[in-house]
Amino acid sequence: MKGLKNIGLICVLLIVATQSTIAQTNKVNKAIEFYSAKKLDSAKVLINEAVQNPESAKDYNAWMMRGVIYKDLYKTSEMNNVASPYRDSATVSFIQSLQLDAENKNPQKELVLKSLNYLASLYHNDINKTLDTVNYQESLINFDKHKAIKKIIDPAFNEQKYNYDVYSTIGSMFEKGFEQTMSKNLLDYANYYLLKAYEINSNTDFINKNIGVLYYNQAVDIIKKMDYDVPLDQLPVYQDQSVAFGKKALPYLIKANEINPADKSVVEGLAGIYYLLNDSEKYNEYKKKFEEMNK
Repeated sequence: MKGLKNIGLICVLLIVATQSTIAQTNKVNKAIEFYSAKKLDSAKVLINEAVQNPESAKDYNAWMMRGVIYKDLYKTSEMNNVASPYRDSATVSFIQSLQLDAENKNPQKELVLKSLNYLASLYHNDINKTLDTVNYQESLINFDKHKAIKKIIDPAFNEQKYNYDVYSTIGSMFEKGFEQTMSKNLLDYANYYLLKAYEINSNTDFINKNIGVLYYNQAVDIIKKMDYDVPLDQLPVYQDQSVAFGKKALPYLIKANEINPADKSVVEGLAGIYYLLNDSEKYNEYKKKFEEMNK
């Protein structure tokens, strides 16, 4: 009799477990119904209940559906929000769906990949919306989110090239800000991001030119200060500082010129540096090149 009671208890537990699983499946199906009827808020409530339950938390279909629902919520109400929580939830859901489908059984996997690629492109596009010296941190957040998705879905994604492109763009932005304001803070950020890009790829005229110009402009700024309010006994100190920046700029602008000899601003910069360094032979050489380029 005792054995029969145990069998009966097991049967009851199995029935309850089956009903629980069916209930969660029904929530997913009901969420799909609400989604089809464009009742996104109701679909969101049910799909969240489903994925929070142990019986369906490992269901790649449930997570895929959650991604679809949140993607549409984003498109409906947060397309202009560069820090959209709905977009983040959609991304997390689609990634979770991929990871749970380790055996590639999901016939809708292509939909998941296309959706993730779409969201990645939006993160990338939003970088430019906050790319200024005040809000650039939000750009870096979306830069990281774009990378995180692409590294999952695209085996050919070149992370280093992408890092170079973004760091060089941000560094150039800070450099322009420094040129306009002469802010030490902007100068430090320009130096930091341009050198980060240079560490990744030191063989482009863009990065060599920008770093060279950054140092050269500091040399010129010191010279301008010497013309106004520098005591005579301090002139040698300022001259040494200016020469030091000129020497730092020189190898970068030489390399930029080697890569792109047609860039007139680089040739002009080299003439200016050699003038600063009292190298009359080199100064005349680049001065002549610059004049010939402007004929």
